[in-house]
Amino acid sequence: MKQDKKQDNIRKKIWKMPFLINGLFKDEDWAQFDGAKSDKQIPGDKMLSFIQKEILAAEQRKERKIIRKHRVVRMLRYTAAAAVLVFFSFHFISQWTKEEPALSNKGGAVAQQPAADKDTSWTLIENKNPQSMLLDLPDGSRVRLFSRSHIRYTKEFTGKSRDIQLVGKAYFDVASDPGRPFSVFAAGTKTTALGTSFTINTSMQNKAVTVALHTGKVLISSVSNRFREVFLNGPGQRLSVNRRGLTTVEIPRKKRIAKEPDLSATELLNLKNIPMPIVLQGLENAFGHKIHIADHLISEIHYTGEIDIHKEKLKDILTTICLINELRYVTNPDGSYTLYKQEKTKTENLNN
Repeated sequence: MKQDKKQDNIRKKIWKMPFLINGLFKDEDWAQFDGAKSDKQIPGDKMLSFIQKEILAAEQRKERKIIRKHRVVRMLRYTAAAAVLVFFSFHFISQWTKEEPALSNKGGAVAQQPAADKDTSWTLIENKNPQSMLLDLPDGSRVRLFSRSHIRYTKEFTGKSRDIQLVGKAYFDVASDPGRPFSVFAAGTKTTALGTSFTINTSMQNKAVTVALHTGKVLISSVSNRFREVFLNGPGQRLSVNRRGLTTVEIPRKKRIAKEPDLSATELLNLKNIPMPIVLQGLENAFGHKIHIADHLISEIHYTGEIDIHKEKLKDILTTICLINELRYVTNPDGSYTLYKQEKTKTENLNN
């Protein structure tokens, strides 16, 4: 085999470089050669036959080599096609078996599929504007999302909970739903409420998370058990959690609370420097209508004025309060009211 390859290479070189023949067999040598003087017989026919056989054998070897090459290529193509067919068959069978209803282990009955009426796709809202924006959640809760902040949640709350993911700062006015707690996950903390209003801020310069309670009650816990649960149950209470998991609870001074009058009486007269949440709570008790605060800054307002619930209507009282403090109120379909700051807000309906 090696000898044949060597001879084939020699023939190729001679074919490409014919001057080698001219160098070995010069014209002068052919002119000096006298065939008549030679006593040996020149094997012309025998040599011709040998050359023809060698040429034929070389061509046959070359054809066999080409045939083997085509066979290998054809086998590779068949193998690749078979592999693709097996892959897609396995993929189809896997998807088909996943879509089949699962059988119960006890009776072998087909397990019923859960209702797919709720849209569980995620919604991401990001506020890139310098002003805050007001958002309506699917459950009726309202969120004021501050600049450079975003929230993430399912379009339709499912199951027995309402979970929100927050990065940045947001104010929440939670719609009451005892069967579904409202939870906000922010920077490793979880704040849970049934129906209340609070503000969470994760964008503090000191890398601390703050939760400020405006109305109702909230429970703050750590997602990774870095700190014990903290319960806030009074307006103005504030929790701070630093990067090490250390917690600090701020409670309004008792002296200030003791001086605040009881506004649950039948009359509201001569109010002097009373915090707005307490004024609104007294109006709720007197008129039987829920009053929400949409902006936590409203909770910092102190109201001074005279109110007579026997002579004035609730709408007139709210109008007066709004005019004095540059606020506005909106009447909700359920008969409740919501107070806002007098500024251009952007409301987005996220039920679509």
